[in-house]
Amino acid sequence: MSAWSGKWVWIIGKGYLGTELAGVCRAAGAQVLTIDESIACCAQLCADAADISTYARAQDLCGCRPDYIFCCLATRGGSVDDYRRVYLGSAGALDAAGLASRVIYCTSSSLYGERTGRSEVLAAAEDILLAAGACVVRPAALYGPGRCELLRRHLAGEPCLPGEPERVLNYVHVSDAAAALFLLAERGGQGVYALCGESFTRAAAYDMLERVTGVPRSAEVASPGKRQASRHAISSERLTALGWKPSVRMAEFVVRTLRDER
Repeated sequence: MSAWSGKWVWIIGKGYLGTELAGVCRAAGAQVLTIDESIACCAQLCADAADISTYARAQDLCGCRPDYIFCCLATRGGSVDDYRRVYLGSAGALDAAGLASRVIYCTSSSLYGERTGRSEVLAAAEDILLAAGACVVRPAALYGPGRCELLRRHLAGEPCLPGEPERVLNYVHVSDAAAALFLLAERGGQGVYALCGESFTRAAAYDMLERVTGVPRSAEVASPGKRQASRHAISSERLTALGWKPSVRMAEFVVRTLRDER
Protein backbone atom coordinates (compact mmCIF):
# COMPACT_ATOMS: atom_id res chain seq x y z
CA MET A 1 0.00 0.00 0.00
CA SER A 2 1.25 3.48 -0.88
CA ALA A 3 2.37 5.75 1.95
CA TRP A 4 0.00 8.31 0.43
CA SER A 5 -3.04 6.06 0.67
CA GLY A 6 -5.77 7.77 2.68
CA LYS A 7 -3.86 11.00 3.17
CA TRP A 8 -5.65 14.28 2.45
CA VAL A 9 -4.04 16.68 0.00
CA TRP A 10 -5.34 20.17 -0.74
CA ILE A 11 -4.33 21.81 -4.00
CA ILE A 12 -4.99 25.54 -4.05
CA GLY A 13 -5.12 26.79 -7.62
CA LYS A 14 -6.19 24.09 -10.07
CA GLY A 15 -4.57 25.61 -13.12
CA TYR A 16 -1.93 24.04 -15.37
CA LEU A 17 0.43 22.85 -12.62
CA GLY A 18 -2.28 22.19 -10.05
CA THR A 19 -4.19 19.94 -12.44
CA GLU A 20 -1.06 17.91 -13.19
CA LEU A 21 -0.21 17.63 -9.51
CA ALA A 22 -3.73 16.51 -8.61
CA GLY A 23 -3.34 13.60 -11.00
CA VAL A 24 0.01 12.62 -9.48
CA CYS A 25 -1.38 12.70 -5.93
CA ARG A 26 -4.50 10.70 -6.83
CA ALA A 27 -2.38 8.11 -8.64
CA ALA A 28 -0.36 7.71 -5.41
CA GLY A 29 -3.56 6.97 -3.49
CA ALA A 30 -4.16 10.33 -1.83
CA GLN A 31 -7.54 11.97 -1.38
CA VAL A 32 -7.43 15.33 -3.13
CA LEU A 33 -9.45 18.47 -2.54
CA THR A 34 -8.91 21.27 -5.05
CA ILE A 35 -9.62 24.87 -4.13
CA ASP A 36 -10.03 27.45 -6.87
CA GLU A 37 -11.93 30.65 -7.57
CA SER A 38 -13.05 29.49 -11.00
CA ILE A 39 -15.86 26.99 -11.50
CA ALA A 40 -14.43 26.42 -14.99
CA CYS A 41 -11.54 24.57 -13.32
CA CYS A 42 -14.01 21.98 -11.97
CA ALA A 43 -12.73 22.54 -8.46
CA GLN A 44 -14.33 20.64 -5.61
CA LEU A 45 -14.45 23.86 -3.58
CA CYS A 46 -14.99 27.12 -5.41
CA ALA A 47 -13.71 29.69 -2.94
CA ASP A 48 -11.32 32.59 -2.35
CA ALA A 49 -7.82 31.41 -1.41
CA ALA A 50 -7.27 34.73 0.40
CA ASP A 51 -10.25 34.18 2.73
CA ILE A 52 -9.54 32.32 5.97
CA SER A 53 -13.11 30.96 5.97
CA THR A 54 -12.21 28.96 2.84
CA TYR A 55 -9.96 26.71 4.91
CA ALA A 56 -12.58 26.13 7.57
CA ARG A 57 -15.00 25.08 4.81
CA ALA A 58 -12.34 22.79 3.33
CA GLN A 59 -11.79 21.09 6.68
CA ASP A 60 -15.54 20.59 7.04
CA LEU A 61 -15.63 18.90 3.61
CA CYS A 62 -12.72 16.59 4.44
CA GLY A 63 -13.59 16.01 8.06
CA CYS A 64 -9.98 16.64 9.05
CA ARG A 65 -6.95 18.86 8.56
CA PRO A 66 -4.90 18.14 5.42
CA ASP A 67 -1.65 16.21 5.48
CA TYR A 68 -0.21 18.37 2.67
CA ILE A 69 -1.21 21.63 1.00
CA PHE A 70 0.16 22.58 -2.41
CA CYS A 71 -0.43 26.20 -3.36
CA CYS A 72 -0.13 26.69 -7.14
CA LEU A 73 -1.89 30.01 -7.61
CA ALA A 74 -1.40 32.30 -10.61
CA THR A 75 -2.61 35.75 -11.62
CA ARG A 76 -2.27 35.05 -15.36
CA GLY A 77 -0.36 38.27 -15.96
CA GLY A 78 -2.15 40.33 -13.33
CA SER A 79 -1.29 43.71 -11.87
CA VAL A 80 0.63 44.37 -8.66
CA ASP A 81 -2.72 44.69 -6.88
CA ASP A 82 -3.73 41.29 -8.27
CA TYR A 83 -0.49 39.86 -6.87
CA ARG A 84 -1.23 41.34 -3.47
CA ARG A 85 -4.71 39.88 -3.44
CA VAL A 86 -3.69 36.43 -4.68
CA TYR A 87 -0.28 35.84 -3.10
CA LEU A 88 -0.19 38.01 0.01
CA GLY A 89 -3.85 37.26 0.65
CA SER A 90 -3.46 33.49 0.44
CA ALA A 91 -0.22 33.49 2.47
CA GLY A 92 -1.86 35.52 5.23
CA ALA A 93 -4.99 33.37 5.26
CA LEU A 94 -3.04 30.11 5.43
CA ASP A 95 -0.91 31.49 8.26
CA ALA A 96 -3.96 32.75 10.15
CA ALA A 97 -5.65 29.36 9.74
CA GLY A 98 -2.65 27.65 11.36
CA LEU A 99 -1.92 25.64 8.22
CA ALA A 100 1.26 27.25 6.93
CA SER A 101 3.61 24.54 8.22
CA ARG A 102 1.85 22.03 5.92
CA VAL A 103 2.22 24.20 2.81
CA ILE A 104 4.40 23.83 -0.28
CA TYR A 105 3.95 27.23 -1.87
CA CYS A 106 4.84 28.10 -5.49
CA THR A 107 5.96 31.61 -6.39
CA SER A 108 8.23 32.34 -9.38
CA SER A 109 11.82 32.13 -10.57
CA SER A 110 11.51 35.87 -11.37
CA LEU A 111 12.67 36.37 -7.77
CA TYR A 112 16.19 35.49 -8.94
CA GLY A 113 16.25 38.57 -11.19
CA GLU A 114 15.92 42.27 -10.53
CA ARG A 115 13.07 42.99 -8.12
CA THR A 116 9.91 44.61 -9.49
CA GLY A 117 6.63 45.49 -7.81
CA ARG A 118 5.28 42.00 -8.50
CA SER A 119 8.36 40.16 -7.29
CA GLU A 120 8.45 42.28 -4.12
CA VAL A 121 4.92 41.08 -3.37
CA LEU A 122 5.97 37.47 -3.99
CA ALA A 123 8.92 37.88 -1.64
CA ALA A 124 6.66 39.30 1.07
CA ALA A 125 4.29 36.33 0.71
CA GLU A 126 7.25 33.95 0.96
CA ASP A 127 8.45 35.67 4.15
CA ILE A 128 5.09 35.14 5.85
CA LEU A 129 5.04 31.44 5.05
CA LEU A 130 8.72 30.68 5.63
CA ALA A 131 8.49 32.22 9.10
CA ALA A 132 5.66 29.76 9.83
CA GLY A 133 7.59 26.71 8.57
CA ALA A 134 6.31 26.39 5.00
CA CYS A 135 8.32 25.18 2.00
CA VAL A 136 8.64 27.61 -0.94
CA VAL A 137 9.26 26.62 -4.56
CA ARG A 138 10.24 29.02 -7.33
CA PRO A 139 9.42 27.36 -10.67
CA ALA A 140 10.87 28.44 -13.99
CA ALA A 141 8.51 28.97 -16.94
CA LEU A 142 6.24 25.94 -17.37
CA TYR A 143 5.62 24.14 -20.62
CA GLY A 144 4.03 20.87 -21.65
CA PRO A 145 1.05 19.45 -23.56
CA GLY A 146 -1.10 22.27 -24.86
CA ARG A 147 1.22 24.95 -23.52
CA CYS A 148 4.55 26.02 -24.92
CA GLU A 149 4.63 29.72 -25.72
CA LEU A 150 8.12 29.51 -27.20
CA LEU A 151 7.10 26.87 -29.76
CA ARG A 152 3.70 28.45 -30.47
CA ARG A 153 5.24 31.83 -31.26
CA HIS A 154 7.90 30.29 -33.45
CA LEU A 155 5.49 28.23 -35.55
CA ALA A 156 3.17 31.24 -35.90
CA GLY A 157 6.01 33.40 -37.24
CA GLU A 158 5.62 35.88 -34.37
CA PRO A 159 8.52 38.08 -33.24
CA CYS A 160 11.19 36.30 -31.21
CA LEU A 161 11.12 36.58 -27.44
CA PRO A 162 12.47 39.93 -26.21
CA GLY A 163 16.04 40.44 -25.09
CA GLU A 164 19.52 40.00 -26.44
CA PRO A 165 20.64 36.69 -28.02
CA GLU A 166 22.55 35.94 -24.79
CA ARG A 167 19.41 36.26 -22.65
CA VAL A 168 18.98 33.08 -20.58
CA LEU A 169 15.68 31.18 -20.79
CA ASN A 170 14.76 28.86 -17.91
CA TYR A 171 12.07 26.21 -18.39
CA VAL A 172 10.62 23.17 -16.65
CA HIS A 173 8.15 20.65 -18.06
CA VAL A 174 4.90 20.52 -16.11
CA SER A 175 5.29 16.80 -15.31
CA ASP A 176 8.78 17.41 -13.91
CA ALA A 177 7.48 20.33 -11.85
CA ALA A 178 4.68 18.20 -10.37
CA ALA A 179 7.18 15.42 -9.59
CA ALA A 180 9.39 17.92 -7.75
CA LEU A 181 6.52 19.18 -5.59
CA PHE A 182 5.45 15.63 -4.81
CA LEU A 183 9.02 14.74 -3.79
CA LEU A 184 9.27 17.76 -1.51
CA ALA A 185 6.15 16.62 0.32
CA GLU A 186 7.57 13.11 0.69
CA ARG A 187 10.97 14.34 1.90
CA GLY A 188 9.69 17.13 4.15
CA GLY A 189 11.41 19.88 2.21
CA GLN A 190 12.12 23.10 4.10
CA GLY A 191 13.14 26.57 2.97
CA VAL A 192 13.35 27.78 -0.62
CA TYR A 193 13.88 25.58 -3.70
CA ALA A 194 14.59 26.71 -7.24
CA LEU A 195 12.84 24.54 -9.83
CA CYS A 196 14.27 24.50 -13.33
CA GLY A 197 14.59 21.65 -15.80
CA GLU A 198 16.72 23.29 -18.46
CA SER A 199 18.44 26.60 -19.23
CA PHE A 200 19.69 27.90 -22.57
CA THR A 201 20.30 31.22 -24.27
CA ARG A 202 17.66 32.77 -26.47
CA ALA A 203 19.95 32.25 -29.47
CA ALA A 204 20.39 28.55 -28.66
CA ALA A 205 16.64 28.14 -28.25
CA TYR A 206 15.91 29.49 -31.72
CA ASP A 207 18.79 27.49 -33.21
CA MET A 208 17.08 24.38 -31.82
CA LEU A 209 13.63 25.42 -33.04
CA GLU A 210 14.90 26.08 -36.57
CA ARG A 211 16.71 22.74 -36.64
CA VAL A 212 13.83 20.65 -35.32
CA THR A 213 10.86 22.38 -36.99
CA GLY A 214 12.46 23.51 -40.24
CA VAL A 215 10.84 26.91 -39.72
CA PRO A 216 13.18 29.94 -39.77
CA ARG A 217 13.04 32.34 -36.84
CA SER A 218 11.38 35.72 -37.24
CA ALA A 219 13.62 38.64 -38.09
CA GLU A 220 11.74 40.71 -35.52
CA VAL A 221 12.21 40.78 -31.75
CA ALA A 222 9.27 41.48 -29.45
CA SER A 223 9.22 44.44 -27.09
CA PRO A 224 9.91 43.64 -23.42
CA GLY A 225 6.90 42.33 -21.52
CA LYS A 226 5.94 42.34 -17.85
CA ARG A 227 8.45 39.66 -16.87
CA GLN A 228 12.01 40.76 -16.25
CA ALA A 229 14.41 39.26 -18.80
CA SER A 230 16.55 36.64 -17.05
CA ARG A 231 20.34 36.83 -17.15
CA HIS A 232 21.34 33.66 -15.30
CA ALA A 233 20.71 29.94 -15.49
CA ILE A 234 18.72 28.78 -12.48
CA SER A 235 20.17 25.92 -10.46
CA SER A 236 17.94 23.24 -8.93
CA GLU A 237 20.81 21.98 -6.80
CA ARG A 238 18.76 21.64 -3.61
CA LEU A 239 16.14 19.57 -5.42
CA THR A 240 18.62 17.31 -7.18
CA ALA A 241 20.24 16.65 -3.79
CA LEU A 242 16.88 15.14 -2.74
CA GLY A 243 16.85 12.84 -5.77
CA TRP A 244 14.87 14.90 -8.28
CA LYS A 245 16.01 15.21 -11.85
CA PRO A 246 14.19 16.47 -14.95
CA SER A 247 13.01 13.81 -17.37
CA VAL A 248 11.92 16.00 -20.31
CA ARG A 249 14.08 18.19 -22.53
CA MET A 250 12.65 20.98 -24.66
CA ALA A 251 14.03 19.60 -27.93
CA GLU A 252 12.50 16.17 -27.24
CA PHE A 253 9.19 17.81 -26.38
CA VAL A 254 9.18 19.78 -29.64
CA VAL A 255 9.89 16.63 -31.66
CA ARG A 256 7.05 14.73 -29.96
CA THR A 257 4.64 17.63 -30.32
CA LEU A 258 5.27 17.96 -34.04
CA ARG A 259 4.94 14.21 -34.50
CA ASP A 260 1.67 14.04 -32.59
CA GLU A 261 0.19 16.91 -34.59
CA ARG A 262 0.85 15.26 -37.93
